[in-house]
Amino acid sequence: MKNLRWFMVLLWIVSPLVFSSEYREVSWGDLVPKDWLQNAPTEQDFFESGLEPQTIEAPVVAALNKQKLKIAGYILPIKYSGMFISEFLLVPTFGACIHTPPPPENQMIYVSMEEPVEIATPWAPVWVSGLLSAQKSQTKFATAGYQMKGANLEAMDFSGQ
Repeated sequence: MKNLRWFMVLLWIVSPLVFSSEYREVSWGDLVPKDWLQNAPTEQDFFESGLEPQTIEAPVVAALNKQKLKIAGYILPIKYSGMFISEFLLVPTFGACIHTPPPPENQMIYVSMEEPVEIATPWAPVWVSGLLSAQKSQTKFATAGYQMKGANLEAMDFSGQ
């Protein structure tokens, strides 16, 4: 009986953490290791070199692996049909990856939706939530340092309500 009581107390304490459907909101700064300093070429060096745009290799925060997170960003479509999107890169700023050089790997998330989602305004910021993996994904645009599969997508509400 005593063991059962301890088990019930432990279950009561741990179950909200394990079975929570809530996502912890993070910012793009949270995806960058605290001690990492970006060593990127200057804009002049980059354009004078004639190099093709390449993603800047950057470490990820391993502690975020397998975390249920929510983050705001902009969509760079990868797999879509009309206004329906099923795969995209989530980036911190509008137009990232279209301009060169693309953001560092730890500032891009490769997102794959469970079902395609209609995007009414493709250039507007969105919230994406799901289980984050600290795993690289190579795309035709750049290499993302993180993945989020089976994610949820919602438009940002600017109405103030």
